[in-house]
Amino acid sequence: MSAPHSASSTYDDAAVRRRIGPWQEDDVPTLSAFEPDTNFFVRAAAGSGKTTALVARMVALVRSGVPVEDLTAITFTRKAAGEMSKRFYEELRRAQTALPAEGPQRRRVTAALRDAQQAFIGTIHAFCARLLRERPIAADLPPGFVAGLEDREERELRDRAWQDYLQTVRADRPARMEALTSLGLEPEDLDAYFERLCEHPELDPYVNAPDTVPDLTQAAAAVRAELDAWQARCPDALPEGRDDAMQAFDRAEKLIAQTGVETPAQRAELLELFAGVADEESADVTLKCWRGPHTDAYDWARTLRDEHLPALVRDVVQPALRRWRAYVHEEVVAFVRPAVERFASLRQAEGRLTFHDLLACTRDLLRDHPGLRTTIQERHPRLLVDEFQDTDPLQAELLFYLTSRNPTETTWTDCRPLPGSLFIVGDDKQSIYRFRRADMEVFEAVGERIEDTGGEAVMLTKNFRSLDVICDWCDAAFGALFDDADLMDRQATYTPFDPQRTTERDVDGVRRINLDKVRGNWGTDIAAQDAGRIARFIQGARDGGRSGRGADRHGALFAGGADYSDFLILTRTKSRLSVYAEALAERGIPYTVTGSEDLGEAAELKALVDLLTCALRPDDEVACVAYLKGPLVGASDDDLYRFSRAGGEFGRMHEPVPASVLEALPHETAQRFEEAFGHLRAARRRLHEQRPGVAIEQLIDDLGLLAGAAHPPDAAEGSLRAGRVLRTITYVQDLAAQGLGWAEVLDELQRVVDGEEEVDGMTLETGGDDAVRVMNVHQAKGLEAPVVFLADPYSRSGGPSVRRHLRREAGELVAPIVQGSGYRERVTHPPLGWERPVDGRDESFRESEERHEAAEERRLLYVAATRAQNLLVVSTYPEKPDDGPWAPLYPHLDAADVPELGRPDAEPSSDRPEAPAPALTDQRAGRDAQLEAQSRPSYRTESVTDGDRASPVRSSLASEGYGEAFGSAIHQLLEQCVRTGRPTPWTDESVAASVLERTGAEDTPDAVERATTMVQRFLDSRVWGRVQGADRVYAEYPIAHAVRRETPVVRRGVIDLAWRADGRWTLVDHKTDRVQGRPPETLSPDHAYVQQLQAYARAWAAVVNEPVAEVGLWLADAGTHLFGEPTGEEHSLSLGRRAAD
Repeated sequence: MSAPHSASSTYDDAAVRRRIGPWQEDDVPTLSAFEPDTNFFVRAAAGSGKTTALVARMVALVRSGVPVEDLTAITFTRKAAGEMSKRFYEELRRAQTALPAEGPQRRRVTAALRDAQQAFIGTIHAFCARLLRERPIAADLPPGFVAGLEDREERELRDRAWQDYLQTVRADRPARMEALTSLGLEPEDLDAYFERLCEHPELDPYVNAPDTVPDLTQAAAAVRAELDAWQARCPDALPEGRDDAMQAFDRAEKLIAQTGVETPAQRAELLELFAGVADEESADVTLKCWRGPHTDAYDWARTLRDEHLPALVRDVVQPALRRWRAYVHEEVVAFVRPAVERFASLRQAEGRLTFHDLLACTRDLLRDHPGLRTTIQERHPRLLVDEFQDTDPLQAELLFYLTSRNPTETTWTDCRPLPGSLFIVGDDKQSIYRFRRADMEVFEAVGERIEDTGGEAVMLTKNFRSLDVICDWCDAAFGALFDDADLMDRQATYTPFDPQRTTERDVDGVRRINLDKVRGNWGTDIAAQDAGRIARFIQGARDGGRSGRGADRHGALFAGGADYSDFLILTRTKSRLSVYAEALAERGIPYTVTGSEDLGEAAELKALVDLLTCALRPDDEVACVAYLKGPLVGASDDDLYRFSRAGGEFGRMHEPVPASVLEALPHETAQRFEEAFGHLRAARRRLHEQRPGVAIEQLIDDLGLLAGAAHPPDAAEGSLRAGRVLRTITYVQDLAAQGLGWAEVLDELQRVVDGEEEVDGMTLETGGDDAVRVMNVHQAKGLEAPVVFLADPYSRSGGPSVRRHLRREAGELVAPIVQGSGYRERVTHPPLGWERPVDGRDESFRESEERHEAAEERRLLYVAATRAQNLLVVSTYPEKPDDGPWAPLYPHLDAADVPELGRPDAEPSSDRPEAPAPALTDQRAGRDAQLEAQSRPSYRTESVTDGDRASPVRSSLASEGYGEAFGSAIHQLLEQCVRTGRPTPWTDESVAASVLERTGAEDTPDAVERATTMVQRFLDSRVWGRVQGADRVYAEYPIAHAVRRETPVVRRGVIDLAWRADGRWTLVDHKTDRVQGRPPETLSPDHAYVQQLQAYARAWAAVVNEPVAEVGLWLADAGTHLFGEPTGEEHSLSLGRRAAD
């Protein structure tokens, strides 16, 4: 982009602020230099106070005599509008207090405070909705139109329009549908394409294609000739496998045999098989694959690789396919455009406007009705716009129509704004929403137009946010990154900061985290390492000790400790936000996550959806089975089988379980099904009697979802899981407020679970004042924090794939047809000019858009780095220095010799000066007394088994056991059996071998067989059946409880297996001691293992506040269980075998 015309010479920041709207922190400034009747286009760098400058102009306008009702302030979001309203009111109050009591400015400010609500401060969409509601007939809208459809409403209306259109074509124009099918496409292949065209209704789809159907006969014949040559050399078997070229030949043979390749679409399909097997120079031929016992086509394969296939693809296949793809693209555009028009007509007829419609309808109203334009101008004579770099291009048209001197002018670029009618502030370096229609070229065009019509483009360069050391580093880094010659026509002009926060100390305001190499370079593992480093640093800084050093060379930044809210963790994308959340949770650090869109991952939401589905469709057997197997019931496959064999019907869950069925089931299983059916009937009653917004909280309370989520087995997950439950409640209430009933609410929740609708979760700390913030960069606009981490440094992807290109100067949308989803998504039918330049252009449309996105990626880096106030930390992955979102910053970190962030768990540096001794010696006695008191332990911890050392359980002594590592492996395998509720794959030898290796045990065939045998014996035992029928089960559950003594003791231990059935708790401890001969029939009360179980029973009863009815040992080597009933008295418990075991 070109540099601003007059801004380059306007670097006196203070003088500029006095002209556009003076502001002082501790006084009310004079208006001597204020220019109320000049139109300003303000480029305000990060941290320069854009909103402060806009509010300051509003207050200055009021002081200079502009009525408050003449002010119209427009910003990007409702939240920003609320903050601006608050700031405006506060600044008016401050001015009222400071101005002379009898002066005219005081009277004007006082009147403005009284009538402050008369000023419009809001989003552009809210402003447009207000104008349209005042004049719906002129805008050709029904008076009760809906302004700004929610995403769900827009999706439903769009789908209805598309399906109505397809139905009409099938009924009235079947030949049109057959023509589409003849191109190798079905209507369902075009759903996403229809949606893409609907996103830009103001642009015409660009087409460039041959006038007639391309003849692919000769190209197909050339491919067949190459195929004939291949068949002559095709081996029967190849020991080295088949390379890509061989596989293409194989698929071509099958296609010809199945279809004959007679139609243009079939010929195109044949050509597509070879389109990707060669480039300009060589083909995907692996020479060793062409030599074997039955063939030796090595020399021919070399010629195929270097000559035949490259020439075939370059000169025959690709040119033919480009023509065919472009022809199909044009036909598809012609097929889909009427559906886009139908969607627009449907919105207009029903008065249901999207946010884009609000802008378009208002633009049309102003452009086409000069009389109304004059009236609206008189009502809104002063427009002030914040964050202009992020706005829709239609907003530019609106602004110039609203402020134009000539109300009959219908071309916005020819409008001349009235003096003082327009004040625009933004930062083109922070334009990062191109995917949401923001266009930096329009930003530049508006600035130039304001200058050309007598206004001024000025700059604000003072940075009030970041320390000078951060500003200096950003100047060096982004001055170079924004000066890339390849992106100059797509990039903003960089202007250095004028930092206002300077430091005299030798401060390192920028640090780096160099992450260690991870095997396989797996991004998630790299992020986990990064998250751990960041979380430890935050915890150390919060503690305020030397573990928080690394912020500067004196360790002073966190000398007094830090708040959790001081830290902001930014990632480029949202995919790994949960990794950082988990690392913080593991250390008990409160956090909030924004932009994660992870509500669909909540197990509690899935359980709720299962219940609602079954409650609303009780005859749906699949839904009922899902509910019964889910976490709310936990029925096993065996339970379901027994229920079915006993005569139970899954499609009749709205009725009580027949008595005959209950009598045929084991007592525990019968009770489980009876309770499950009862809960479902209660839920059905609630759904029929109450609206979703009222019933959802009561329903979740009935199910215990919130309580269970807040106290999960892994306590670190409690905040996230409980927060997601609360978010589910608010989401359902939002849907209910839109008028949705239970059936529609269920549909929306199912879309969230299926990943079709993305909704942010939350934590219990969301909205709180002291929590670490975790988000992706797009969520961080306008935010700041003392410490900012640029995290998640590695990604294998090369950034977002280009799927469309906007040609606003021509009013066209270049949108190729895209098929597939996720990593399978690919462009299938682009117009001519997408891959290669046409019509004398220097670059293809794809290349042009890629440069737009590359420039925006640089701006995203700028946004991320400029959030930091005191410390910017950049995570790096040196193993892959050219990959990852922060990689462009690496050379600038190196050039500035940026030091690494100190590791909190490392030893403190020796050069840190010691604090001086206190000057007042009479404090020593008090201090020593404090130290002595603090040195005495307030409590101590011990294991439940401390002091209990026993001989192993053996009927005859063995020379040695199987080892601690082997025992650990058995415990892990049994834990997974219990947690998953199924035996597979934990009895597989490969899995057992892997677990043995991971725990450090021998993984010999004998050890693997021994491990799988032990696990299988457990699964075959009576205990496994009891576990399956329990209503609550825990495996390897850590516990801690306090024991009252002179010095309190916290006893800790791990319960191998605990379950609750019929209100009775049973605890089992696994033992992997070697047993020779007959296993013991009993164990006496004084045996150490029995005493250990007695201690476990007391501890468990204290934790759950319920008695333990039974305890037992499982002797893995013998496959035997010993049980007993604890009485609570010392040395009264004994264990013995039971006949049924």
